[in-house]
Amino acid sequence: MNAKSPIKGVKLITDETENRRYVQIDLVTLAKEPEAVEEYLDGLVALARRNEPSIPHEEVAKAVYKRAKRK
Repeated sequence: MNAKSPIKGVKLITDETENRRYVQIDLVTLAKEPEAVEEYLDGLVALARRNEPSIPHEEVAKAVYKRAKRK
């Protein structure tokens, strides 16, 4: 069970219910086009997380600075 991928050498493998489960990457493709593969994977992660709540950048920055001051 494979889903189409826009990059030759990268396959999405789905389970029996057609949920995306695995990504198979040809190492030659990864060596030749690492940025394209990385962007594609980033897009897949973004799609998987699209329904998660978001946190404003300012809130994250405050938490990071606060944590850095403790060290």
